[in-house]
Formats: sequence, structure tokens, C-alpha cells
Amino acid sequence: MANPPPAFDIVTLTLNPAIDETVFLDRLTPGTVNRARGHHRQPGGKGVNVSAMLAGYGIPSTATGFLGRENPRLFEELFRESGIRDECVRIAGETRTGIKILSEATRETTDINFPGARPGGDDFEKLLEKLRLHAAPGRWIVVAGSLPDGISTNDFASLLRLIKQSGARIAVDTSGPALQAAIDCGVDLIKPNHHELAEIQGRELPDTAARVAAATRLQREKVPHVILSLGSEGAIFASPEGSCMAGPPPVKVVSTVGAGDSMLAGYLAGLHTGLPITGRAQLASVFAWCALEDVRRKLPPLPVVEMRMAQVAVQPL
Repeated sequence: MANPPPAFDIVTLTLNPAIDETVFLDRLTPGTVNRARGHHRQPGGKGVNVSAMLAGYGIPSTATGFLGRENPRLFEELFRESGIRDECVRIAGETRTGIKILSEATRETTDINFPGARPGGDDFEKLLEKLRLHAAPGRWIVVAGSLPDGISTNDFASLLRLIKQSGARIAVDTSGPALQAAIDCGVDLIKPNHHELAEIQGRELPDTAARVAAATRLQREKVPHVILSLGSEGAIFASPEGSCMAGPPPVKVVSTVGAGDSMLAGYLAGLHTGLPITGRAQLASVFAWCALEDVRRKLPPLPVVEMRMAQVAVQPL
């Protein structure tokens, strides 16, 4: 791994973080008493997950966004233990909880997402001040996750424009109108799945060929870097250097929670360390692979990461 640029060169922004409570069941049977065989609790939210995975690869970052004043402990512990710089704005109330129920029998995950704390106008202005401080030419700002109550799509677009005016590069992982706003604002990287891309394009993408065509066209016309997740089929990576498709790794899925965030972190880690597009695709796939196999979203030692990269098949497009 190459020596990284100066500390805190990547900033992650999570507007609607969550405490992820993962519950393991043999089988989920609605309408009955279900007894858990285990559970795991950790801080989450897309940008927080990106920062955590980057830290596991030795790349420091700054995390910002909104955290409820009533329950910040898990986030503060993660930031302190992982060397992540904490620039989150504390707001009234609790950071929301997201319950993930994993059924061993079906290998399916059921999500129950609670509502989160609602930032006020002063809170949003404080966040914009944080961004004015940390957005700098060439620096990657990762804006990831859903919008909380109180933050409109117009607010989101104004936030992106502020970052863009600084000369920073913007990576966005969101969906729906917020994703469309990001594309319209001229961001530098997006990471939709094929359902999200079909939604904003207003048409079905029924097969791999249609998805490849949509992703590469979007990259040529509007967004320099497009990562299109295809789930169990792998992912498409379109960039100014060229495009490729990474096949699915030989993974035993424990949980799909955070896999997309981890893929984005791996791609940014590849950019950060100067890997070519094929290497970035492999590293991004390995980050996702590790998240799929471990609910804690932790990376193994570097030699294992490199060994797994060699097992990811990449096909130029």
C-alpha cells in the first residue's frame, strides 16, 4: 500500500446516521415469538461506514454530519479508536436506530429503520460552516445516505454546490431525488445499485447489457466515476481511464448491510493509493466481500486483502 497523503484528506458526510442493531435468528416467523441466537450493535450510516473501512486500510478521514446529543457514545468510541477525526454537529434528540434481522434459513435481511433526530436551521448552518472549513481543492468529500427530516432536496443541492465551489471532489451514495440532484450538480462519483439507476433514468434496466450501457453512458456524459452495484452479479466501474466489470467474489454472505458503503470505501482507497481502474475494481470488491462476511465491517490484515484481490475477476468493457 502506497503512503497516503496528509492526514484527514478524505471527509465523509452522513446527514442521517444510525446505530445498527443486528439480530441473528434461525428463522424469522412474523406474528410469533422469535428468539435471537445473537446480536451485534455498532455505529453506522453510509458515510460513517466509509470512514470506518478506510481506517481499517490505514487511510485517515474526517467524519461530519449530524449526531443526536443524547446517544453519541458509540460513534465517539469508533472515531477515537479508529483515528477518525470527529467534526459531527450535535443536535437535539437521539441518533436513530436501525434494526437488521438476519434469518439463517433464508439468508434474507429485514430492515426496520426508526426515525431520527430532526436538525434545525441553525444545525444546518453549523454543518455548512464545517464544510467551508474542510472542503479544499482536490480533497474527496463523501456525501452518503438518506436525508433526515428537515433537510430538503434543495438543501442537499445547496450543500453540494458549496462543496463544488471549493474545488473539492464529491462522491455521492444516495438514491431517488437526492441522487438526481447530485448528478445535476455535477458531482464526481456516484454509486447507485441498478434499481436506483433505473429509477432516476425512468426506465427498466432488465439485463447486464442494459446496465453496462446505462452506466458507461452516464460516465461519458455527466459523472466522471460511476460505480454500479449489481448485487450477486458483481459491479460495473466506469471511469475516465476506462470501464470494467468485476465478477462476484467467492463470498459466504453473513449480512449485506454496509456492503455498498464498503465498496465505495475500497474504490476511494484505490484512488487514494494510485491504483489503476482494474485495481480499484478489485480493491472495492474485496472491501465489499469483507463486509458481506463480517457484520462488524472490518478488514483482515493487508496480505489477506491482497490475496483476495487476486481472486476477483475483472473484465474490461
